Amino acid sequence: MQPDVVAIISVFGTICFITWTIFTSVRRLRMARTQADVQTILLSRFDSAQNMTAYVQSDAGKQLLSGLRFEHESPLWPMLSCVRWGIVLMFLGGALCILRGTGALDSDTIVPGVLALALGLAFEVAAVVSWYLYRALGLAEPASRS
Repeated sequence: MQPDVVAIISVFGTICFITWTIFTSVRRLRMARTQADVQTILLSRFDSAQNMTAYVQSDAGKQLLSGLRFEHESPLWPMLSCVRWGIVLMFLGGALCILRGTGALDSDTIVPGVLALALGLAFEVAAVVSWYLYRALGLAEPASRS
């Protein structure tokens, strides 16, 4: 692979990663501030601990407190992330191998292509193993067939 191509891909990848990191951090910071504001307003509404305890034990209070959690983390998201990255890497590796086979790229591109294919396949295998472990441990109920 030519050094110019590697440099361009590396710079583009780095810029994309930095942009993603910044936007993710800003989103989480805004969610944390919103949650803190909601909690502050909620606490300022109660004049005594008894009033707050009575409200929290009511149905409306339970619903409000269960809704305070903004990010609902699911164990399925890391598995879906593995699937997504696996597909991307397999397509990248396949494209590099195809381009090498057609003679459009140097012979040096076969190694990164095969490595990307192998890494993508490893991500897919990890997602499948995680799913079966997730179900075997009883963390997911099988989907009912209608």
